[in-house]
Amino acid sequence: MPASEAAQWVPVPAFEREWAAALEESRRVFSLAGLYAVVQDWQGRLAHAPAVDAFVASGYEDSESIDMAELRGRRR
Repeated sequence: MPASEAAQWVPVPAFEREWAAALEESRRVFSLAGLYAVVQDWQGRLAHAPAVDAFVASGYEDSESIDMAELRGRRR
């Protein structure tokens, strides 16, 4: 059986790419804030992966969805 939809939603290479960028930034600016933000973001993604998997399996239409990055940007 192929990987679940939730597993595709949280690919490891994406985390590694974001972590590497945040690590480089933290070295440049002497701050751990970027690393902390990456960890928080991925903890949220992993926590919600089962719900995403269930949603996708339910067959609901989601073409009208809003990008989560856009929503997070509105809160800051």
